[in-house]
Amino acid sequence: MSHSDPVPAPVAEIERRLHWRAIGIAGFLAIILALAVMAAVSVLAPRRMVAGLPDDADLTAATAILHARLPMRLGALRFRSALTAETPPAAVFGAEQPALIAQAEFLVERARSRHRGDPRLDVALAHLELARQRYAAAERAYRAVTDRGVDSPEARLGLGLALARQADAESDALRARALRLEALAQLVAVDPRDPAQRAALYDRVVLLARIGRRAEALRLARDYAASDTSREWTERLRRELTAPGE
Repeated sequence: MSHSDPVPAPVAEIERRLHWRAIGIAGFLAIILALAVMAAVSVLAPRRMVAGLPDDADLTAATAILHARLPMRLGALRFRSALTAETPPAAVFGAEQPALIAQAEFLVERARSRHRGDPRLDVALAHLELARQRYAAAERAYRAVTDRGVDSPEARLGLGLALARQADAESDALRARALRLEALAQLVAVDPRDPAQRAALYDRVVLLARIGRRAEALRLARDYAASDTSREWTERLRRELTAPGE
């Protein structure tokens, strides 16, 4: 066949298909490469660390309303934040709690209008969802912060607790375990320099015991007790670990 002869139709069709297939493969590889680059950037890029609250008169008023007055109804778990401080273990629940939360929410929302884009205000509002026992809503609010490249120790702690409380209400044992494992991952990620770290360490002990990793829980409990200045919390943790069924 000379060079001037037409290419038979079947051969031309095969060549056409190979051409488009090569383009498709190249496009697919380009997408994979782009995703890999995005993943590498998300892992290697430094996350923005945020903690505490902005200096604002409304936030000062909100903390005055809530500090050590807001039992979080978290069962055996422990919580603290710049907005709420930490309620003592023996605190009782009063009928005024919903009103306290509503007052604080109004003040935090008003402050957020002046500090637009500050994730610390989003975290503070997520804490109030946690206090209302709206655990799925609290989870979404905390994730909205952590999923956008912000590392907030309080958001990690709150997210861990929201997941753990959903696990407590879960009837499927495998699903409950998965939620507790994810909660543990969030608690481990709490920055050790942040005031939330003590509560996170305490909660890790409780969750480790609940998923059957008792030896690890006891070892971590000893580490916790060795550095704890509040014997009340240490005693409560000891009772939790020796409770029937643990």
